[in-house]
Amino acid sequence: MRRYSIACALVFLSAAAVSAADAPYFGKWKVDASRSKVQGTANIEKLPSGEYKFDGSGFVYTFKLDGKEYPMPDGGTTSWKATNDTKWEVVNRANGKISAKITLTLNGADAMSSTTVIPQANGKDITQTATLKRLSGGPGFVGKWQNTHFDGADLWLEITPDGADGLRLAQPNSLCVAKFDGKPYPMTGATDGSKSTMSFRKTGATSFEAFTYIDGKPFFKDVFTVSADGKVLTDIGTPEATKKADTIILVRP
Repeated sequence: MRRYSIACALVFLSAAAVSAADAPYFGKWKVDASRSKVQGTANIEKLPSGEYKFDGSGFVYTFKLDGKEYPMPDGGTTSWKATNDTKWEVVNRANGKISAKITLTLNGADAMSSTTVIPQANGKDITQTATLKRLSGGPGFVGKWQNTHFDGADLWLEITPDGADGLRLAQPNSLCVAKFDGKPYPMTGATDGSKSTMSFRKTGATSFEAFTYIDGKPFFKDVFTVSADGKVLTDIGTPEATKKADTIILVRP
């Protein structure tokens, strides 16, 4: 769910000849949810042991509904508990801080809503909502779910130059400072998992790609492209596990 998540071009184009100051993707952007298309899936499976297994586009871990913390693959932890038969509460943490509070609510047999609150140091928490439909499985929360609608209007992305051929890519509580050299660099935001890294490569004068790795393994690919008028940044995000791309549209505030 980072994320909205940020995460191979076949050849390098002429991007290297463009100075950092001229790159049109630099600046602050906000998500335009009405023009974005997010159809990612999540699977919740109950195991014979009584534990549950969560698989969100290849982000896989197990947990119990006991409110205790369990490890996630990025180095963070998660805790789940059932408030009642139709509501589950999830709290994700990284570096000792809460990275997200998620409320899952069943709306009938085959529909579910999700509300994610991302705490901010300034007290102006960011809220992201989504609705999902059941693809298979059941009853209750167990099964495979697909996103049908999301509202991430409060989400933002800021890309700024760093040195001669580098960038700073920031999202709420997340940061990666790197070079456009295809090498992985650590994610060092307040609630980035300790096992998360990113790499970047230019693919043109108005585009670049970003790869997110979890514990050294490819997890997500993002392809960023700026429109001809410089007003729209399109992010085509593809999980390594499913190869099913989502499209996030971002505009300048």
